[in-house]
Amino acid sequence: MTAPDNPSAQVPPVSRLRQVARGVPLRTRIILLVVGIAGLGLLVNAIAVSSLMREVSYSRVDQELESAVNSWAPTVEIFGSVSLGPPSDYYVYRMFTDGSDMVFNQSESAPDLGETTIGIGPHTVNAAPGSSSSVPWRVIAISDDTAITVVGKSLAPESMLLYRLVIVQLVIGLLIVVAILFSSLYLVNRSLRPLREVESTAKSIAGGDLDRRVPHWPMTTEVGQLSNALNIMLEQLQTSILTAQDKESQMRRFVGDASHELRTPLTSVKGYSELYHSGATRDADWVLSKISGEAQRMSVLVEDLLSLTRAEGQQMEKRPVDVLELALSVASSMRAAWPERSISVVNNAGSVPVVEGDPTRLHQVLTNLVNNGLNHGGPDASVRIEISMEGSSVLVRVADDGVGMTSDDAQHIFERFYRADVSRSRASGGSGLGLAITKSLVEGHRGTITVDSAEGEGTVFTITLPVRVDA
Repeated sequence: MTAPDNPSAQVPPVSRLRQVARGVPLRTRIILLVVGIAGLGLLVNAIAVSSLMREVSYSRVDQELESAVNSWAPTVEIFGSVSLGPPSDYYVYRMFTDGSDMVFNQSESAPDLGETTIGIGPHTVNAAPGSSSSVPWRVIAISDDTAITVVGKSLAPESMLLYRLVIVQLVIGLLIVVAILFSSLYLVNRSLRPLREVESTAKSIAGGDLDRRVPHWPMTTEVGQLSNALNIMLEQLQTSILTAQDKESQMRRFVGDASHELRTPLTSVKGYSELYHSGATRDADWVLSKISGEAQRMSVLVEDLLSLTRAEGQQMEKRPVDVLELALSVASSMRAAWPERSISVVNNAGSVPVVEGDPTRLHQVLTNLVNNGLNHGGPDASVRIEISMEGSSVLVRVADDGVGMTSDDAQHIFERFYRADVSRSRASGGSGLGLAITKSLVEGHRGTITVDSAEGEGTVFTITLPVRVDA
C-alpha cells in the first residue's frame, strides 16, 4: 500500500476550514463577523418586510374581490348595460344553469378557471394557458340558483410593487453593508491599535529591551487589564532574567575564584615536589611539612565550599532557639580556643529572645563572627556579643574593638573569596568563604546581616532574626 501523494487530502474538510480560519487575522475576522451579522439582519428584515407587504397587498385585493362578488358581480343587469359594465381591472366569468356562459373584460391574459374552486374564498391561481403574461391571478368563485360567478383580479400591480420594494431594499441594504464595512474597518483598526502597541512592545523586549513596558490603559477595558497583566509578567520576567544573569555571573566568579584558590596550593605542592626530585634540597622533612601545610589549606577550602553549598541548599531542622543561651555557649567555646582574649555576652533583651531556627547553624553563625573578630581584629582585640529586641525582631550584635576595615572592604566583605588583607588571610589559613557562609545561613532563617566598621575603631556585625510566634 502506498501513501497518497497529497497529505492534505487526508485532513477532513472541517479541520482544513478551521486551519484556514486560524490563519485569518483577528481584524479581518471581526470585520467579516460584523458585516456578516449586519447583512444577515438586513436580509431577514427584507424578507419580513416583503412578506408583510405581500400579505397587505393580497388582503386588499381579497377585500375588493369579496366586495365585488357580494355586490355588483351577481347582478345580471349590470352586464347588459354598456354604461354600467364591470370595472376594467376585473375579470368576470358567469356560467348559467342552462350551460351558457359569459366573459367580461377578457384580455390577452386570464386566470386558469380549471384551478378555481367554488366556495373557498379568495385564492391564487396561475394564468390560463396561452395568456400573454404569466403573472398569477387572485380569484373568488360563488354559486347560486342562476349561475356560477367567478371574479378575478390580476396580481401584476402587486407583483410590480413587491418587485420594486425588493430592488429598493437590495440597493439600500448594499449601501448599508458598504457603510458598515468601512465604519467597522475604521473602528476595528482604531480599537486594535493598543494591541499593535502590545505587539511592538513584545518585539522590542524580544530584541533585548527588557525595560520596555506596555502603555497603561484604563482597567475598565479588556486591553487595560491585558496591559496590566503583561506589565506584571514582564516585571517578574525581567527580575527572573536579571536574577539568573546575576546568579550566572556569581557562579562564573565563584568557579574562577575557587579554581584560583585551589591552583595556588596545588602549584606549591608541585613546586616542592619538583624541588626535591631535582636535588635542589635533600631535606625531606622540610618538603613534607610544606606539602602538608598546603594540603591543610586545600582541606580548609574544600570544607568551606561544602559548608557554603549546604548552607544554600540543605533543609534546616528548625525549632525554638534561646538566642541568649546560644550566645553564652558560643562565648564559652571560643574562650576555650582563645584563653588570652576577652569574649563577653551582654543581654539587653526585656524578655527571653527566642527565634525559630536550626541551633547548629545559628551556633556556626555566631562562631564565625566571633572567630572573624578575633582573627582579623588584631592581637589585642576583644569581642562582645550584645542581644536586644526591637519590635518583632531579635538583634544580635557581634562587636570587636580591633583594627576595623575601610568602607570599600565593608561593602564586599560578604562576597565569596573576598579578603580585606590577602596576604594575612592566606597566612592564617582563611578561605574567604566564612562570611559568605554566615550570610547564607542568616538569610536561610529569614533574617538579615549588616556590617558597620571604621578603621582603627573596630567592626560591628548586626544580625536581625524574626521572633518566634507561639502557635
